[in-house]
Amino acid sequence: MKPKLTYRMKNAILMTVLMMGAPLLAGCSGGDRDNVYCGEGTNLVGNECVGYNEVSFFLRGESMTYFGVGGVIDEVENPDLEVQVGDRVSITLIMGEVNLHDISVEYFNVATAKLSALDDRDSLTFIADAEGTFAYYCSVPGHRAGGMTGNIIVGTGQGWSESVEAQIGPALDVDTDDIARDPLDVPPPTGRSEVSEVHIYMEAVEVVAQIEEGTTFTYWTYNGTVPGPMFRARVGDTVFVHFSNHEDSTMHHNVDFHAVTGQGGGAAATESAPGTTSTFSFKAMHPGLFVYHCATPDIPTHISKGMYGMIMIEPENPLPTVDKEIYIMQGDIYTKWRPGSAGHQEFDDNALFDEMPTYVVFNGKFATFTGESTIEAEVGETMRIYFGVGGPNTVSSFHLIGEIFDSVYNLGDLVSAPLQSVQTVLVAPGGAVVVDVTFDVPANYILVDHSLTRAFHKGAVGIISVTGSEDPTIIDDSEN
Repeated sequence: MKPKLTYRMKNAILMTVLMMGAPLLAGCSGGDRDNVYCGEGTNLVGNECVGYNEVSFFLRGESMTYFGVGGVIDEVENPDLEVQVGDRVSITLIMGEVNLHDISVEYFNVATAKLSALDDRDSLTFIADAEGTFAYYCSVPGHRAGGMTGNIIVGTGQGWSESVEAQIGPALDVDTDDIARDPLDVPPPTGRSEVSEVHIYMEAVEVVAQIEEGTTFTYWTYNGTVPGPMFRARVGDTVFVHFSNHEDSTMHHNVDFHAVTGQGGGAAATESAPGTTSTFSFKAMHPGLFVYHCATPDIPTHISKGMYGMIMIEPENPLPTVDKEIYIMQGDIYTKWRPGSAGHQEFDDNALFDEMPTYVVFNGKFATFTGESTIEAEVGETMRIYFGVGGPNTVSSFHLIGEIFDSVYNLGDLVSAPLQSVQTVLVAPGGAVVVDVTFDVPANYILVDHSLTRAFHKGAVGIISVTGSEDPTIIDDSEN
């Protein structure tokens, strides 16, 4: 493979030739690429001298976004910059805020200066001598991940480059309006002191849904949501699992319950081809909050695409009552493109193998419990959060910004005395925790994985909006 020549390298070669006295021709001369010299108004593309156009773009850097300035890209966020092969491209950065930004262009190895003052500007120039799609981005650490990136499309946008990625395809029609399971959809306590038979019904369903606004993803689910339903039984109960795989599924599916004592947690017993149903039963021998997930190969893929949930096996002595219970699970998803890429996200096996998730989410979606989906509560209410990690790989540092967990039933242990006054709790993949919290003052309390790149860039964030009376003895921010 020939090394690519950047514009700067070619310019250096041309200057060297001129300094050595080689003639500057008005057109082109020479037989092969190594002996081709292009005159004024042409650039070397492949083995030919091609006439070029001057193409200019202006971008304003503001709020972790590039906004187009002027022309067809005016006020477009992170616009595609379309040029033809051979064009001389100029991009000017205009600072729309006091911050630190630049524009760098992959493959062509050019960049503006790093600017910091309002209305500062600088330009870069390069020859678009390779067909393909190339990223422009802010090289300040964290800014590209934060959203300051777009595409330069040269020619058709297709072509070889060591940096080129395939372009994301258009978003697909969705099968469901919301993939995220309602966090308030929690079965009530059994209220029983005697053992009983419990029947639960599960269906493996493959659906297309939005992973974020404007971006779709093909999920594999239990009962059409991520996570699947939360189930509830009592220690000593016999649980009958009725498992079916929807006839439109493309894959075999099953379910492995961590609450089961026996072969594969029930995975072998429930292995189901599309359009088939299976049933098995187990005795709930141990109390606790337990994860269930698909265990059909490739197991990590099935889990990452959404096939997990939890079952609570109540202890003989029930937990204290609370005003409200919610159900949340964290999962990591591996796609070919970063969050914020509009279109249809494809699963990326390489990212899965390298354990480098593009999304880390609560209940299957980017920033699930925000906006219209914010969880609501009142001052003085007690809330119990049943929280688990489907994974398949990431550990959660579960934290509620602005509050402290009153009680933590660590590792899903419902028998031992709970921990008290805990700020952050680690939850392993395939693990769970029960936390109780009392809301003392009104605020927007923010649920996060405190590995904060996951919260702010990959989606593991939600809001509990608490309303009610202020208490200045707890916090007094009236001066702000």
